Amino acid sequence: MPDLIADQTEKLVQFSRRQLWCVLVFLLLLGGAHLVDLLFAVRIPPAAHVAILLCVIAASALKNPLDTKGIDFSSGHLAMKALRNDELRQLAQAKAFRNGFIALLAYPPLCAFALTGLGAHDPLPFVLASGAWLGAVVFLASLLWHDR
Repeated sequence: MPDLIADQTEKLVQFSRRQLWCVLVFLLLLGGAHLVDLLFAVRIPPAAHVAILLCVIAASALKNPLDTKGIDFSSGHLAMKALRNDELRQLAQAKAFRNGFIALLAYPPLCAFALTGLGAHDPLPFVLASGAWLGAVVFLASLLWHDR
C-alpha cells in the first residue's frame, strides 16, 4: 500500500509540473505578445492570439500524456495529502512567492527609468502590465526551479 501511495504521489507531482509548464509557456507567449503591443503599438490581430493558444495546446498534447488512470484527485486521498504536506514542496512555494514578490517590488522603478530614457509616450500601462506579468512568470519559473 505505501508503494501505491508513493507511485500515485509521484504521478501527481508529474501532472502538477506539466500543468505549471503549460501555464508558464502560455504566459510567456500571450503576455509577451500583449507587451509588444503595448510598448511598440504594434497591433497583433486576434487571430494571432488564437494561433498562439492553439500552439500551446498542441505542444502540450504532443508530449506523452501522463497516465492519470487510477489516481484519485480528491482532497481526502492519502497521495494528495502527502503532496500537500510535503515540506520540500512548501519550501519551494515559499521561495517562489518570495522571488515573485521581490520582482514585483524591484521591477517598476527600473522599468520606469528605462522607459523615461527611451521616451515612451505613455509608459504607465506598460509598467503596470509588465510588472504583473513578470511577477507571475518569476513565480512560476521559480516554483518549477525549486520544486523537486
